[in-house]
Amino acid sequence: MNLIDQTAREDILKNEGNILVSASAGSGKTTIMVKKMVIELDKITDHRTIAAITFTVKATNEIKKKASKLIKKQFFVMTNDSFIENEIIRPFITDAFGIAYAGDYTVEYEQEYKFNEFPKGLEQLRQKKVLGSYNNNKRNFNFEVALKIIEKSQAAQEYIKSKYAVIFVDEYQDSDSDMHRLFMYLKNQLGLKLFIVGDPKQAIYLWRGAMSNIFEQVVSEDFNSFELITNFRCHKEIENYANVFHNNKYYEYLSHDVQNVIFKEYNSYSTPTEFRNFFGFAVEFNSLIKKKLIDLDKEVTIISNFNNDARIIAELLNNEGYEFVFIPKTPIDEGIPNGHLLKGLALYSKNAVYTIYDFIEYTGIDERAQTRFEVEKIINELRKVEELSYEQITDILTRLAEYLGISISKEETTKFYESVSDSRYEMAFQLNEKRYKVMTVFSSKGLEFDQVISFSRYYQIYDNEHIHNHYVCITRAKEKFVMLLDNANYLNYFKKVLEETDIKDLRYVVNYVI
Repeated sequence: MNLIDQTAREDILKNEGNILVSASAGSGKTTIMVKKMVIELDKITDHRTIAAITFTVKATNEIKKKASKLIKKQFFVMTNDSFIENEIIRPFITDAFGIAYAGDYTVEYEQEYKFNEFPKGLEQLRQKKVLGSYNNNKRNFNFEVALKIIEKSQAAQEYIKSKYAVIFVDEYQDSDSDMHRLFMYLKNQLGLKLFIVGDPKQAIYLWRGAMSNIFEQVVSEDFNSFELITNFRCHKEIENYANVFHNNKYYEYLSHDVQNVIFKEYNSYSTPTEFRNFFGFAVEFNSLIKKKLIDLDKEVTIISNFNNDARIIAELLNNEGYEFVFIPKTPIDEGIPNGHLLKGLALYSKNAVYTIYDFIEYTGIDERAQTRFEVEKIINELRKVEELSYEQITDILTRLAEYLGISISKEETTKFYESVSDSRYEMAFQLNEKRYKVMTVFSSKGLEFDQVISFSRYYQIYDNEHIHNHYVCITRAKEKFVMLLDNANYLNYFKKVLEETDIKDLRYVVNYVI
């Protein structure tokens, strides 16, 4: 099969310079990155190696798994925080700032260790041996410290240059300005080659400092830019619909009536209270079934933007006799570095049928028998999670982090404790095979479903808001996507986009149902 972006995929592997890859959802970005890692590692004839850096333990394990099948030489895969802690801050802080900073330190995110200015954070690091964080969560103290160290320490510079030839950075759309400055320093001042990959359309962590225009910043930094847009997950009509809004130069003009993207009018409410409580939604859902626009023999997932909305929707449908499961967004779903690992631990702790083998497979931890044995020995106490105190859970997570060679912050520990001890989040960790679910867009990130239903009320893309959530929501659907039109501005904006894209008839993009 000749892909629409086949040339780009081939050129990425051939190109010798710094590379920026904008990779749409389901486009195989990890696969192309690992192929490039193989090529770059084979080019190295001296003692240097490569490193792949990403945000989460889940992502590092996915890269490790794919790369280890193809690469026989030594290479490194780690999270962003692990990279700066283990390769820059810990080994070179005294060289940069002096002997007063000698000795081990802890990483803490509790309020008592927060501050407003860089000198305060540095002083705390010197006096209390605590690496804290800013009150403003859009600033990244860890990366600021790392950049200061590498700028001041000749030893740190020589170490990084002598160890690494190429740095691969994944999920770059979630990087903040401090991360960006450090990575550009590695390229511009130390001469390391960078391979950056991500999807600006999926940047849903702007609230914690991710730069909305970060790919534009990278383009200005002398990178060779490529775009991967073939979606191996979604039906072509769904991919096309997403491209109309988010990548219209790749919209493919169709000459047939679209069946798998549906606009359904939903305006059966008459007051703000009825709107908030999704009055009439059950009737609309029944209509979708009756008209055979949704197939109940297949998976159906309804995506809202708020836990309370998801709860209301599930109750309405269950009152109609459907069996929808409300899967709440939990504190460990909030984009924290070890969120996937902690989700696996929560599943292990809350389900007797969820074995250590399931946990190892879910998290991608080294599957050797010894590792499995050691990990189970550490986490087995979580089987009695309801009986454990915060201190006991902290001890378990600390020992697991030490064994895995990672850092789990106090903030993450607190969020894990809240997630597994608060009954509100119970359903998020239940293993049920029911095919009907209701969840938030944040909980859905990284997942895929046969059929997805959402509501236009959540996406004020006509005001340049919620754009990334909109894209994530659409691209969760594999076979069918339904947008319930409960906000006229959305439809008006859609028609305007069609006009600007010179699409003459909306039926070639959506199946519009009254």
